[in-house]
Parts: sequence; C-alpha cells; structure tokens
Amino acid sequence: MLTLIHVTHESIDHLGGIGTVLQGLLTSTPYRAKVGRSILVGPLPYPDRPVPDPKHRLGEHALQCLYSGPDSHDPHALGALLKPVEWAFGSKIVYGTRRFSAPGDEANTADAEVILLDLNNPDRARLDLTKWFLHEQHSIESHRYEHSWDYEEYTRLAGPAYHALCALLTLRTPVGAPTAVGQLSELPAVVVAHEFMGVPTALRCWSDRARFRTLFHAHECSTARRITENLPGFDAAFYPAMNAAMAKGQSVGQVFGDQSDFGRHALVERSYVLDGIMAVGPETAEELRFLSPHMRSSRTRVVYNGLPARAVSAKQRADSRLLVNTWLTNVLGYAPDYLITHVTRPVPSKGLWRDLALCTHLEPLLRARNQRAVYLLLTCGAPTRSFDDANAMASSYGWPRQHHRGYPDLVGPEVEIEATFKTFNQTTEAAAAGKPAITALLVNQFGFSRERLGLAAPEGLTTADLRRAADVELGMSTYEPFGIAQLEPLHAGAICVTSNVCGCMGLVKRAMGELGMQTCDLVLPADFVTRIPPGTPHPENLTAQARLKIEDDVCRELAQELAKRLPTTDAHGQRNLDLGQQLAQRMSWDHVVQTDFLPAIQDAVNRPLDSEY
Repeated sequence: MLTLIHVTHESIDHLGGIGTVLQGLLTSTPYRAKVGRSILVGPLPYPDRPVPDPKHRLGEHALQCLYSGPDSHDPHALGALLKPVEWAFGSKIVYGTRRFSAPGDEANTADAEVILLDLNNPDRARLDLTKWFLHEQHSIESHRYEHSWDYEEYTRLAGPAYHALCALLTLRTPVGAPTAVGQLSELPAVVVAHEFMGVPTALRCWSDRARFRTLFHAHECSTARRITENLPGFDAAFYPAMNAAMAKGQSVGQVFGDQSDFGRHALVERSYVLDGIMAVGPETAEELRFLSPHMRSSRTRVVYNGLPARAVSAKQRADSRLLVNTWLTNVLGYAPDYLITHVTRPVPSKGLWRDLALCTHLEPLLRARNQRAVYLLLTCGAPTRSFDDANAMASSYGWPRQHHRGYPDLVGPEVEIEATFKTFNQTTEAAAAGKPAITALLVNQFGFSRERLGLAAPEGLTTADLRRAADVELGMSTYEPFGIAQLEPLHAGAICVTSNVCGCMGLVKRAMGELGMQTCDLVLPADFVTRIPPGTPHPENLTAQARLKIEDDVCRELAQELAKRLPTTDAHGQRNLDLGQQLAQRMSWDHVVQTDFLPAIQDAVNRPLDSEY
C-alpha cells in the first residue's frame, strides 16, 4: 500500500480546482484500493487567531485534532515527535484528520491526515539554509523572489514540512485515528507537489532518496498562463507561436523573453529533477516542455483529471429542469426552450466575452425558429450573499434580472460583466423589436439553491439540478489547462462548447476512441488558434483587433453548428443523455486514476534509490 503526500494550499479549504481534484482522487475506488495513507501538507491559516476547539483549525471537514502547537493540545504525546520540529523552525504544527466527499456524492467519502504549519515567524537561520539548499542544488535564487509572498510562503514550508513528515512517517497508526487512516507507511513515500506551491517541499524531500519519491502535479504552467493573459492575441497568438518555436527547437525565452523574474517560473522550471511530472492535459505538457531544454527532456506525462459520472435518468433530468424553470419563470416571467449555462470564476482567462459573441450570432437563428433561450452565467466575485440579502435585492429591484452596484450586489469584476450583459440584452431587444430569442442573466452568487437565491427558488433546488438541466455549457477560455467545469453537464446530455486548447479535449478524444467514435455531437470545440496561417512570422504579435475578428468568425460558425445540434424532440434529448452517460464513464475519476494517475505514481516509486536526473 502506497503512502501519498499531497502538498497543497487546499489542504483544508476548497478554494478552487485543486480542491476538486483532491476530492475526486482520494474518493476514487482505485485510489483507495492502492493508497493506504494520504497525508496533506500546507500552511496553517490564521495561526494567531484563538479557537474554541483545536479541531477548528483543520477546517469544516475536520474529524479530529491529534496535536496543536498553537493551542498546547497534545492528548496523545505526539509532541515528542513534533515539538523538536517546532523549536527548530519556529513553526507551530497542527496535525489531525479530515474527510473528503466525492464531487456531487456526499455518501462517498475518504479520510486523510493533515499537517499544517505556521509560517509567520520562521527561524531565519534555518530558512536561509533552505534557500541555500535551493540555490546550491537547483540554482534557484530566492533573494530575487522574496518580495512575493506566494514564493516566500512555500519556501518557508519546505524545511519544517520535510522534518514533520520524517517524524510522522514513523507512526504505525496515529492514536485515535480512523482505521482507514495512518496505516504503517511503506517507504518510499511519494510527495505530490500540487502546482508551484508544492515544489520547494518536493525539492527538499528529493534529497532524501531513502524516504521519498517526488512528483510535480502540474495543474497549469504558470509561465504560459502569464504570457497568454498578457498578449493582446491571448491563446490565438500564444499557441501558434509556441508550436512554431518548438518546431525549431526553441524555448520560451527565445520567443517571449527572459522569464527569470517570475518566482513561479523558477520553481516550475526546476521540476525536471523530480521523479516525474504529471500534466493535466496535452497542452500543459507541451507548455512545460517549452520552458527549457531540461524540461523538454523531462519525464512529463499526461495525467487527466476526472469528471462526474453519476447515473442520470431522463426523469431526473426532467425533474431538475422543472425546478430550474420554476425559478426562471419567477425571475424572468417565462421558461425558455433552451438553457445555456456557464459556471465559472469571474477572471479574464475564462473568455466570457466570447460567450456573448456566440449568443449574438445564435439569437437570430433561434428567433427564426420561434424559440427562446436563457444564457445563465453563475459566477461570484465577492463573499457569498445571504438568504436575506437575496430576498432584499429581489424585492427591491428584481435581482438577479436587474442589478445595482455595491455589495451585496455588484462588486469587483461583476460590475464589468453586468455592463456587458446589459448592453447585450439592450442590443438584442432592439434588433428583435422587443422580443429577443436570448436573454443574458448574471447570477452573481456562490451556489444555486433556495438559501442562495432567495424565495424565488423552489425548495430542493441545487447546483446539481442546474448541471442536469442545462442544454449547453460554454467554456471558451483563453487559457484552461484542463477545465472540469466545462464538461460537468456532459453526463446529463448537455452540449459542451469548449476551447480546443482546453486539456479536457484530450480526454474527450481518448474517450471517443475507446468507444469507437469518430465524432461526438455533445462536444463542440472552439478553435481560435489555427486561424493564423502556418509560417506566419511572429504570430505572438497578433493584435487585439485581429484577435477579435478571429473570435467573431469562430463564434459565428459555432452558433450555426450549435443551432443544428440543439435537441428538438424528446427522442433527440434521450440520445444525448445516453451518449453523455457513455462518455462520462470513460472520463470518470475511477477511470483516469486507474489509467493515468496510479501508473505515474508507481513509475516514481520504482525509480532506483541512486537515480538522478
């Protein structure tokens, strides 16, 4: 049985994509069959904040706190192992267990150990030794990046995390731990560095070959993201430039300039020394290889994320659609023929303006068929609005059909998004003489339930209902290493429109191949990156104006194809549902863990003790 150590900023809090990945990994059947002990390592949030119970430091999913340095809580005499680490590094330690639930399946759970470290007041001499180690062994110049907390924080984590792990790996079973947690560790244990945050700890553990093997789990390529998001041409410029450069044997610096000012780049570029690199999609793998000659020759392999694969019947889908339509009728005054959704974070890389471009071209096509659709964007750029907030806004001015600036309504990026939605709705209403076929609706809330939406929502409504009810899910991101959300409604028969450079498209193609399919009506790739003719000099210099022209052309073509694929009969809808169910099984967490993740882990374990890059 393997011992896996996950180094991540989402050890106890689900903040984004890595939290979803951990949920899927740890609760999958193949993972639980092969991994006897899972340990999560990360920073301790708010170490100076008093808590009524030490267990609270381990988050809302905590099972028990076995040791807490900040609270002098040591019911099982674990201080004999952990206090020396605290004294040496000036880092208080919290150690305990937590529970994971599978995405969308609360009954499917898995337990893990958690090690959290206070990084606020480190012992400077020992921190300097860690930075000296990174410089001497890996040529990382920490002094260049100390001003950046995301670099400094995870460099501080490396030293005490390594020694705490060494201590706790000697435990057969932590006192009081659930039977599924804390079994005797088989060495070497495998350290999985989730994103750049885990790299310093992985590099520190890399030097101890008797105890550890190390892997970098690349949920993105930080360098590629930074470049793409800062190019006027976004993905339409970056990927043609990268592909042309790699064909000439060039690396990122030769095309986009020196990247050594970026701490994340410095860490990720050194991951080639580890025992393996897992990239969540083919594009991310290529982006990593693009960083340097060392990275090009590294042990990089694609390890896909998984997707929800829950069984859904036609009745369940219809019941969910009825719940969502009830809410839409209360908000808009009608239930649409089609529901187009996008569930995402309100960040530029999600390409939300592309959604409206597609809807602009789709609207007259639906109007000609006397059909109506709602484009519903569920996103949130602020703290969650309360039930009372939602009701007050709804009764005062008709939220979320109408919006006002200022919390509890529009703040941050939501303001600009709503402005574009308002312009779209006014434009389509004018073009359609007051009877547009598509209405854009911004729901700036985290969650989709009566508690989050107020009294307009029926009892029992959940985000899962929104996913099952959707006819179309949009996800035309400018940078998307994988994109779990883009395909979440696929299992319920929704048509998913996603950028062709999203990593999940590779998984779709593999699933289609396994099912013997040449085409798939449920997945509509949005190709913004092959419109520049091959051989064009300096595609990285694509202007914003030229990129907008490409986007408009692509979205016009997508709208025409989408209009053809939208289900028009119950039988068509049933075919889509059946196809979605088949595909989802081939893209489930169980499938990708068995096919991709565990072989990568086993290859790292099997590397000889004395092996080096």
